[in-house]
Amino acid sequence: MNKLSAYVNEIISLIVMLLMLVALISGQLNAATYQLAAAEAAGDDTAHISQFRLEDE
Repeated sequence: MNKLSAYVNEIISLIVMLLMLVALISGQLNAATYQLAAAEAAGDDTAHISQFRLEDE
């Protein structure tokens, strides 16, 4: 039973690491969306200036 417990522990650890990797990747992919939403919430002028600066660089 002890070997089985070790294998189950390793499998669960790998699953948790994979889920954390998925969360990191999805967070990075959604970062631009969150920045745009924050800019729009701050006001239309701020969003327009931010978009102009992004296009200028």
